Amino acid sequence: MKKLLKIFFFLLIPAILLVAGLVWKYKPALISEYFQEEESSRELYAQARDLQLNNDFKSAYYTYGRISGNYKLYDIVLFHQADCAAAIEDENTAAQKYTKILKSFPEEPVAPIASYNLGKTYLRMGKNLEAEKQFLSTLENFPGTDYAIGSFYYLGELNKAKNQDLAKQYWLKYIALAPGGDFALNSIKGIEDINCRLSDKDKNHIGIALFMQKKYKEALEYLNQLPRNETWYYRGLCHQLIGHKNTALAIFKKAITHYITDDTPRARIEKAMSSYVKLNPDTRYRGWSNVINWTNRAKDFSLYNKAQLLSLKKARKIYWEIYENFPEGNYASESLWNLFWYEYDNAKYDKAIDYAEAHITSYENTNASPAVHFWMGKIYEKKNNTSKAKKFYQVLLKKYPDSYYSFRASQRLDAINGKKDNGWKTDTNNKLPLDEKKPGLPFSYKEIAAKHGEKIAELIFLKDYDTAMLFMQKDTFLESWIKLQKGVLTSSIVSARNGMKALLTKPSGQDPKWKLIYPIYYGDKINKNAEFNSLDPVLVISLMKEESHFNPFAVSSSNARGLMQILPITARDIVRWKCLKSCNYNELFDPETNIRIGTAYLSYTEYFFDGNSMLAVAAYNAGPTAVKTWLSRLSTDDYDRFVENIPYNQTRRYVKKVFGSYWNYKRIYDFN
Repeated sequence: MKKLLKIFFFLLIPAILLVAGLVWKYKPALISEYFQEEESSRELYAQARDLQLNNDFKSAYYTYGRISGNYKLYDIVLFHQADCAAAIEDENTAAQKYTKILKSFPEEPVAPIASYNLGKTYLRMGKNLEAEKQFLSTLENFPGTDYAIGSFYYLGELNKAKNQDLAKQYWLKYIALAPGGDFALNSIKGIEDINCRLSDKDKNHIGIALFMQKKYKEALEYLNQLPRNETWYYRGLCHQLIGHKNTALAIFKKAITHYITDDTPRARIEKAMSSYVKLNPDTRYRGWSNVINWTNRAKDFSLYNKAQLLSLKKARKIYWEIYENFPEGNYASESLWNLFWYEYDNAKYDKAIDYAEAHITSYENTNASPAVHFWMGKIYEKKNNTSKAKKFYQVLLKKYPDSYYSFRASQRLDAINGKKDNGWKTDTNNKLPLDEKKPGLPFSYKEIAAKHGEKIAELIFLKDYDTAMLFMQKDTFLESWIKLQKGVLTSSIVSARNGMKALLTKPSGQDPKWKLIYPIYYGDKINKNAEFNSLDPVLVISLMKEESHFNPFAVSSSNARGLMQILPITARDIVRWKCLKSCNYNELFDPETNIRIGTAYLSYTEYFFDGNSMLAVAAYNAGPTAVKTWLSRLSTDDYDRFVENIPYNQTRRYVKKVFGSYWNYKRIYDFN
């Protein structure tokens, strides 16, 4: 035996060397053939996907069929073939393709949806037994996925004629897991048609599902059968949304005084309190005072809301109570900031420093953190300690580079370094780049492949964004960019903004992710109208972004319309004052018209306040009369301080948002 093994290895080694020599000799040809096959597959995939999206399913199917089985997207090719076959009602072929995916690619992201779709295919074919087995297989192999949840609904449908109790259990499972799902109402109808006995738990799930589906009266029919202390939350909301204000008020009052327990979710408690105060015919102050007297639960929330209704001088004790008793709560940071600001505003700088240092120690990355750093810099400037002031400004710029306060910190650093603090001064010489310059991909293909796999990177490269979104993991920046390619502008900005907010360390201003949050649209129209009205186009686009997120059809609760959120009555006045072409109110949804009138109005507010852009922006939000009143009552020795003391919370936040965007557009796009 040993002799035979020696002979075998003796013959094997030359064979291996021969094969290796052939591979080495023909290596360039093999590599070239591989890349040719890869490129051919890419071209065919792009052609097939285009045909599929244009509803030419038969041609798409056969074009997909020409793609090499070695192509990295071959499982997705099979998936699209199955969809094309189903679209032309060739269910047998669709079933074959889904089955092949499950056999050949059981661990790939395409497998759960292939399993679910195979069940639906069998159902359409009338093969109910195979369909039931397939949906059960989906539950077993892909638990917790949306496809497993959807399988519960279909299993209910398949059992309603032969086992009504089992059908009920499947439908109830679907309702419990997906009360807002597409099949919730059908599941409820199926249960009602069976006319079966329901437990209190079942009725509760059905009531919640009906609420989620905005069937409030129907939800109450179930919820009213249950103990009031267990269903108060959804009953109260149903009555509130129907318009039964007194009933809802009574429910929320009873909940606050009797029903809330240690197990009640915090969000429900806060919602009950807010709804009670909103529905209460008394003043909001009286409403929050009642809530505080009735319960100690979520007390920092009720205390904070009451404090917001008082002058800062009167609210100090409440803010201190929140900070002292609820230091880990959601309102401690803001409360400590308000205590700091009172001391600063009254020139008690040493006391303010104590509060600021406590804030910096305890709350590193909250909404108030940039403000505390900025005003500490201002304090040390007043104390002629410029080295400490510079340190706070520099930390602010590094840790919170996109903050409004970084905008102001950069100006203060200029002043310390012998330059001029230009404040909120804008530059009419700026010009926006053209609309075509859309933000680039936030990651390289290599980075996408490392995070999401080569298949997602390939789909992005081929511009098959819908399929990429179907199979990739959650990624706010990549989702934002894909939404941008699909023209969903507002949602794109929100996704990227949320992604950036979650990053503790912010990237540099040159990182393409920033342009997803601060994109440039309508550049040519803004440039033209800004020049005509002697405005900085960067300020105009900053205001537009904060007003509408570039949604030309945006409508506010006060009926402000379009990109720059113009009230119809304001539009009428501006047209008259500026001798502009008249327009009807629906024309405010037209970008050209809206920008023309919006820039005219901003120009008017700038003229009203002698070119002071900060006051102009405040007036754009609150009206010139309100701003004029504030100027007569508030100190203007320091406009930073003036901004912090603007009486309207909305306008104070608005000024910071607009100039925060102005700062970001300048640093991202390298405006001077």
